[in-house]
Amino acid sequence: MKKIMIAEDNEALARELKIFLQSNGYECICLERFDRVPEDVADNSPDLLLLDLGLPGTDGHYICRQLRKSSDIPIIIITSRNSNDS
Repeated sequence: MKKIMIAEDNEALARELKIFLQSNGYECICLERFDRVPEDVADNSPDLLLLDLGLPGTDGHYICRQLRKSSDIPIIIITSRNSNDS
């Protein structure tokens, strides 16, 4: 079974993603802390990371740079905007 890690601070969105993915046969790990995402990836060896760019206390771009130093895990960016900037 493929394992997907979710780094999303919106609890409702993370829960919905987890339910959807599990119902389609994936194992899911939802992170609740975001201060050690690269270490959590190393500890859990997921097959894919769903990463929010706007995590509290850290920057998703920084996490990507850190991960690329030691991992080639596929990363899908999941993020949303609260306003329409044109």
